[in-house]
Amino acid sequence: MTDYLTDFVTHLRAQDRSAHTIAAYQRDVAAFFAWLEEQLGKAVQPIEVTIFDVQKYRDALEDADRKPAGVNRRLAALRAFFTWAIAAGHAGTNPVQSVKGVKDARTPKALTAQEVYRLQREAAAQRQLAQAQAGDTISPTLVDTLRDEALLNLLLYTGLRVSECAALRVADVVLNGKDPRVIVRAGKGRKYREAPLHKTARQALAAYLAVRPTDRGEALFLGQRGALGARGMQFRITALAEAAEVENVTPHVLRHTFATRLLREVGTDLVTVAALLGHSSIATTQIYTQPSEGDKAAAVAGLK
Repeated sequence: MTDYLTDFVTHLRAQDRSAHTIAAYQRDVAAFFAWLEEQLGKAVQPIEVTIFDVQKYRDALEDADRKPAGVNRRLAALRAFFTWAIAAGHAGTNPVQSVKGVKDARTPKALTAQEVYRLQREAAAQRQLAQAQAGDTISPTLVDTLRDEALLNLLLYTGLRVSECAALRVADVVLNGKDPRVIVRAGKGRKYREAPLHKTARQALAAYLAVRPTDRGEALFLGQRGALGARGMQFRITALAEAAEVENVTPHVLRHTFATRLLREVGTDLVTVAALLGHSSIATTQIYTQPSEGDKAAAVAGLK
């Protein structure tokens, strides 16, 4: 399988797929063929794989308590691999094509209004304390707290993916004029889009940009040694959440919160929400319309 995987990875790179996607697909395809070899006691070529093998693998993943999203991602990797294998002459059919994914009945977690308030208040409190301690100077701590407050509010009011935030440059933020916005030059699938900036996010970004160091490159969000990456952003959001005593907060949860608030509080239509999130299809966005466990519990509790 080594040669097949090497050629598949070359194909993915030629398609300009992200490094994260390439690594995940390579790992998932290798895991499938290793599992299949273990089941059959011999190595199996792509052309020999049947729909029954893929169905059995999906069931095995479910039995191992894999989350639906994880199972479906592995199926997507296999589907892409066999599509390539057919074109390259290594397979005659795609055994994954008619295999159904696993339904996920869960609604993505979204923060309550109280939890959002506590997060924003914590970020503001940390910034105010840093300002008081810095006096008339601009300390590294002050810069970091302004950065964290800007990052939190950008995620809350744009729904950007953390990878999209990590890729932002200073030039991608437009604060002046009638159309303040942030420019996402390479979203998922290398798609370009522009996200309007809410005044709270705009004000937080302006305050950060006023003190942002100018000697560490063009990245919008900076750490001590340069660009603040996706993992660093996740760490900062987690630290804010822990300080605010709000559980299970990640940048992706903030993205879910943005979408849920638009749909439930503002009444925004699915097409607009999908465009703001950078979804290719509103079918992906529809998951946010499903009732949460709290919604269902409240409905039952309302019975007399």
